[in-house]
Amino acid sequence: MTEYRDYTIDITLNSPIVTAFQSDTIFGHICWAIRFLKWDIDDKLTDFLMQYENRELPPLLISNGFPKDYLSKPILPPVTQEILEDIFKKEERIKNSFRIKTIKNSNIIPKEKLKELQQGEITSEKLFKNMNDCFEEIQKLNEKELITIVQHNTISRIGGKVEGGLYSQEEIFFDNNGGMFEVYLKTNYFSLKELNSIFTYISEGGFGRDKSTGKGSFTFKITEGIDLPEVEKPNAFMTLSSYIPTKDDPTSGYYNIIHKFGKLGGLYAKGSNPFKVPLIMFSSGSVFLDKGYRQGKVYGSLLREVHQNKDIRHYAYAFPVGIQIKENYEEV
Repeated sequence: MTEYRDYTIDITLNSPIVTAFQSDTIFGHICWAIRFLKWDIDDKLTDFLMQYENRELPPLLISNGFPKDYLSKPILPPVTQEILEDIFKKEERIKNSFRIKTIKNSNIIPKEKLKELQQGEITSEKLFKNMNDCFEEIQKLNEKELITIVQHNTISRIGGKVEGGLYSQEEIFFDNNGGMFEVYLKTNYFSLKELNSIFTYISEGGFGRDKSTGKGSFTFKITEGIDLPEVEKPNAFMTLSSYIPTKDDPTSGYYNIIHKFGKLGGLYAKGSNPFKVPLIMFSSGSVFLDKGYRQGKVYGSLLREVHQNKDIRHYAYAFPVGIQIKENYEEV
């Protein structure tokens, strides 16, 4: 295997989207693209997945998709009431309650702001003050994302007729060029030409749920290199992907979890059992202490035993970025 090559994939949505750009879902789309495209070797998908037998040298690592020029906000313990009163003064807390709540609930941060934080230890106080400084910028980004509840008719798959039942579904629209995302990818298996073929296939077919009705249509551009902040002496890492650690990976840190009820796509979507077993994954932005972190260190795996079909796997690798945090909760 050759050394890893780094790529940034710039995605521009052309339509509303239902499914978020999460690493495991993107990976599934990549696998189906490999399955259906024509390659120089037979059964390219099997060959690709076989490379993951060496867990320490996966052929491809991929991040979640982030709004352009943004990354996940590191998950740290919440700021104390004393810190909030120092920032806003006690008498201004109520007036700024919406601002405080928005900052606490935000899960993204401008990439340049994270680089500023990377100059030293990241603490809850520094992070909150940093987010407060760019509050208006984050608000403008939020205003570009319009979540709409769309009503759909229930249709008989046999007769093709409307049966009268309604169900609602969240669909995300973007305003004023808001639907622009960045995905980061490392590979020692695919060439740039092959990656372009894969993402052309995905973009033409659409991404995620309801792609057959035009959802998740996008254009893209792949460039070499990844512009991600790192620190000289990290003692932790933040994952930019949905992630499940192996028994040997560190688990001490600060994190959020997401429940995954994976559904198979492609030829398996209409099988007798299209659902994977439920999984609990750490979300992007989760932070884990690891004094042995170094660039290129691998965390996670390609999970087995996620479906009755033993050939089916689930992508659960971290896409780590080194950071430095205080190790003791009371000191953060």
